[in-house]
Amino acid sequence: MKTINITLLFVISVLFFVSCKKDSPVTDNGQTTITSTYYFKGALNGQAVTWQAEIDGSPGFYVGYSSVLSRYQGDVSGGLTGLLSAKGVLKPQLGIEFRTFMINNSQDITAYFNGYVNTGAWAYAVNNNYTPGTKALAIYYTDKAGKSYSSIGSQTGSSSNVMAVTRVPPRPGSNESLKIKLTFNCTLYPADGTGSNLPLTNAEATVLVTDDLY
Repeated sequence: MKTINITLLFVISVLFFVSCKKDSPVTDNGQTTITSTYYFKGALNGQAVTWQAEIDGSPGFYVGYSSVLSRYQGDVSGGLTGLLSAKGVLKPQLGIEFRTFMINNSQDITAYFNGYVNTGAWAYAVNNNYTPGTKALAIYYTDKAGKSYSSIGSQTGSSSNVMAVTRVPPRPGSNESLKIKLTFNCTLYPADGTGSNLPLTNAEATVLVTDDLY
């Protein structure tokens, strides 16, 4: 039987950062200097935004991850997403998904995971299908009102580039992870098909993608 597993976990751990770090302002004006480990900045629908995040949520945004995985006869395939979510109701939220992972659980999953996301240009996923062997990413955005958008659709003239990938060792309650820094420009389409598209330009983010392939 083929099953789809969707996992959502927001990691809050003061043990991850032992030192006390002064909170930086959280604004939507794009003027805040980035001081956090994880962040998102860019121009969303023409308005500059800056989100900053630590594992403990101290600057106002949580660091999280999600996965959409199919497991069948030992084969695991699908996508892994790094999330930045506002405190409280977790909106607004940004997700950056890397796909399509494909591995058998008899193989070295850790080595496969650590080597999957390479630096350089990445294509955007063109549809909601997860095609093993095809590397692509997708951007997901939920606004404060709960309306969802994604980059799934035509992305002519858009670009994305992974600038750095850093291994993050396992920590309490979480498997091995990758800290991924990237730049991107794309069009975000409303998931319900109503309303206007949102242009996302001059975007840069660092997210945490966690190994959920086990």
